[in-house]
Amino acid sequence: MKRILFAVCLLSGLLAAAQTEKGSTMVGGNLVLQTGKNASNFTFNPSVGVFAANNFALGADLNLSFSKAGETNINSFGIGPFARYYFGKTETKPFVVTAFNWLNNTTKSGGNEVKTNGFNFLLGMGFAAFVNEAVAVEGISGYNYSKYKDVDGSSGFTLRFGFQIYFSRHSGQELKKNVLGQ
Repeated sequence: MKRILFAVCLLSGLLAAAQTEKGSTMVGGNLVLQTGKNASNFTFNPSVGVFAANNFALGADLNLSFSKAGETNINSFGIGPFARYYFGKTETKPFVVTAFNWLNNTTKSGGNEVKTNGFNFLLGMGFAAFVNEAVAVEGISGYNYSKYKDVDGSSGFTLRFGFQIYFSRHSGQELKKNVLGQ
């Protein structure tokens, strides 16, 4: 019984009304699965951020992508910082976002392997639609630019969907109060 009570208290403490206040943390990301005739793509983009000020988050993105088209396989890895600024105090909060990722691609085709390095830049707007006090479904649209060594850069419009979980800065204090009665 104590374990169940502890788990309930822990969850309620961690998922308290955090949203975008200074000191809160956000964890989430997005997932893309695309299939077609002789081609498929799987992309996973987890992210974690900390609110340095009310409504202003700084964090890091990870980009893992696996593509196959015919006999060509492309594996990509990227990592880099992001910044977000949220507006409003409603259940749907718009935000602006900028992100920069360093990229590494490995392309295998016909027994050959080519590795390239590059970067990706995103400048966009998004929205976080809170389904409860701590979980938001989000969408981001904006300008995306990628450039690899010895290859012309590519740019265009991007659209992403994902989710974030927001952990309160007070979660440790609330957990101590709920569990230990202090």
